[in-house]
Amino acid sequence: MGAMGAGKTTLGRRLSEALDRDFHDSDQSIERRIGKSSREIAQTDGVDALHRLEKDVFLEALAGDEPAVIAAAASVIEDAEVRRGMTGAFCVWVIADPGILDERAAKGDHRRPVAASEHLEGRERLFREMADLVIDTGDRSARETATLVLEELRGAES
Repeated sequence: MGAMGAGKTTLGRRLSEALDRDFHDSDQSIERRIGKSSREIAQTDGVDALHRLEKDVFLEALAGDEPAVIAAAASVIEDAEVRRGMTGAFCVWVIADPGILDERAAKGDHRRPVAASEHLEGRERLFREMADLVIDTGDRSARETATLVLEELRGAES
């Protein structure tokens, strides 16, 4: 979990491969389901509609028969049903400096334009409560980040 541009998708793909688990990405799941990007949904249907979809695809991925790696949209952390559903899941809160988040989030046309601070206001406390691990991707390569998460995950399973 984490703000847009924190590196959730990149990290999730690496972890999925290393753990030989399915990978679910909120943005990709929504686009497959609706045929529109998150940006398009926010523009045409509103941010609340987008957040409902983000919640739905997250809960569906979480309810799968096999453990999976899920790159969840930051908005889902606000929902109490989601937080209850995360009980027992290993949760990684992926962070980076707000300037880095803004720079990364500006790349790609699937993301809606927001400032990094929008993702943190009111959510930081919830991320802290749910996270088993907080990892800063700002000064690490994707490989280094994945290695650190795998070490923590394997330690948690022991």
